[in-house]
Amino acid sequence: MKSLVKIIGQSSLGVKLRNSIGYRPVILNLQYKKVKNISISDAFPWRTDNGYSTKFKYSDILGLFFKIENSFVELTFYTQNNKLVKKIIVSKLNYSNELLIDKDFLNGIEGYGVFYIFHLSDNYIDEDLVISNRCYVGFSIKGSSSSFVHGNGYVGYQSIDGNHGSSGLVLSSLFKNRYRIQNSFLEFSKSELFFVNPTSKKINFSIGVSKYSMEKGGSILIDVTGKDNISILSRCLFLRPIIFNYKDKFFDVYHA
Repeated sequence: MKSLVKIIGQSSLGVKLRNSIGYRPVILNLQYKKVKNISISDAFPWRTDNGYSTKFKYSDILGLFFKIENSFVELTFYTQNNKLVKKIIVSKLNYSNELLIDKDFLNGIEGYGVFYIFHLSDNYIDEDLVISNRCYVGFSIKGSSSSFVHGNGYVGYQSIDGNHGSSGLVLSSLFKNRYRIQNSFLEFSKSELFFVNPTSKKINFSIGVSKYSMEKGGSILIDVTGKDNISILSRCLFLRPIIFNYKDKFFDVYHA
């Protein structure tokens, strides 16, 4: 009987019901488990606005940990409105790799958005792998030392053979959820919150009396300078921003 209840609770209908009534909600779409051998990616932020450049450090997970030869990665870059800017394949990987993302790399764009990384291989893999590269992204302003932060949450996946994939892994609920940032921004000269929509549909959210929205795959940068006790209300089950704090010549980047 318990097994039957568990099966029903983890089915698409069961998850939708649990999330609707708020009973032990499921944050991630479990459909990815139906695909064998997958690479999961965060939606990593990039910035080229206001003198920013972005540095991305990543590993060859398939080669380093599973000894799979001739593995490669696919990186796709999108604007804040989810418009594809660029897709590149890196086939000659070292165990540790680095990519500079500046306005020249992004065809002259000065702005912000997100990018994804998927680890792929043309070789047959007789396993059932689920890998995720919680890579580090560094942000530099006008050549300053970079402040690094690792991935912020699962958003999309591809099968390692490249034949299957999906995005919007984070689910929503019927009722609004509160995400409270346990930081005060009163002492900083400037503070920004970088949000990414991790769901498969448009989401609306609010910070105090201010209301915002993001389309699927979209991102938004919000100035919260001088604010305290910030709470984010939305139906998204995991809407966690990345924080940019500035004070004199100092700046820092970290998870909320």
